[in-house]
Amino acid sequence: MSIISEKLGKKADVKFLPEQKGDVPLTFSDISKAKIILNYNPLTNIEEGIEKFINWYFEENKRG
Repeated sequence: MSIISEKLGKKADVKFLPEQKGDVPLTFSDISKAKIILNYNPLTNIEEGIEKFINWYFEENKRG
């Protein structure tokens, strides 16, 4: 959340709620298999991706 707050220049108002049915408390996400099988190699890091998403979001919402 700090990356989003930083990119927006606003402090996040975070509310922690109880877990809901189906929530996954812990994951071991890993893209190494996708790199091998699919030759997947992400070119955008998380900071860049969030910034692109924020820009896209504001552009899309300007139209409507």
